[in-house]
Amino acid sequence: MHHLPVATTNRKNLLEHLAAGELIHSPMDTLHWPLSVLTRSIAYKNLTGASAHVGLSQPQLSRLISQLEKEFSVTLLDRSARRKAAWTPAAYRLAEVYSQNSRRLESALREALEEQFPPHIHMGTLEGLGTLALKAAHAILDHSKAKTVQLDVIDQDDLDAKFLNGDFDIILTARMPGRAKLRHFLELGVQTLETVESSKQFCVMSPFEYGQQKRKSGTKTFISNSLALRKLWFDEFGGYGVVPSTVQKSVESDPIPVLVISPDSLNESVWKVVKESLVEPG
Repeated sequence: MHHLPVATTNRKNLLEHLAAGELIHSPMDTLHWPLSVLTRSIAYKNLTGASAHVGLSQPQLSRLISQLEKEFSVTLLDRSARRKAAWTPAAYRLAEVYSQNSRRLESALREALEEQFPPHIHMGTLEGLGTLALKAAHAILDHSKAKTVQLDVIDQDDLDAKFLNGDFDIILTARMPGRAKLRHFLELGVQTLETVESSKQFCVMSPFEYGQQKRKSGTKTFISNSLALRKLWFDEFGGYGVVPSTVQKSVESDPIPVLVISPDSLNESVWKVVKESLVEPG
């Protein structure tokens, strides 16, 4: 990046260097706003007309233009007729060059951000939250630039471990994995465990529930990590156990939180799509 001393640069060369994206001796971050104001102002014939439309008084706008004139060693405003001070050709050219470079910068920034967008999103969910996970997955594919979404249904312990290992971009879960405070965190509601007791012959459990038992029951037990299969077992053969309720806003006792979580590194636009798909208006 070149820094050009204004005193040794004539107007033609200065405009050529600015068009090439080079900087003059003052940091450009102090010139962006004055140049953007100039770019809007030249749409009007003179200083009086411009000041009424760019949100500055005429004296403020005049001082801003004087700042640019001093900085670039050019005349931007013909003040020979004070009441009808008009823009010079240099003002139009300077505004044109700045506008072109601004568009190029905007395009380059957009391309850089798109390169950082993840083409694949890996989600994990508890089976009881599968309906919500499907809504989020559909929204990601429908309203973001992601090309593929993979949704895995796994047990709570595995869900925690895989998230902490960095295997998942988004999880729908019943508890926070680890102790770290995450920026991408949303509580969607609560569930309860509803008791099913159609027969005392069989106990029906998930691997997580079975592993939490301090004492193993002598009852014959059917264990499956599939909520759908456990419900089918209840229907076909009977048994006793618990199944998660639908997601609710609140419950009277023993609430189980329903959370959607992602690492802080997840693309913000993806997180926004997920939130909008799962949070009901109002």
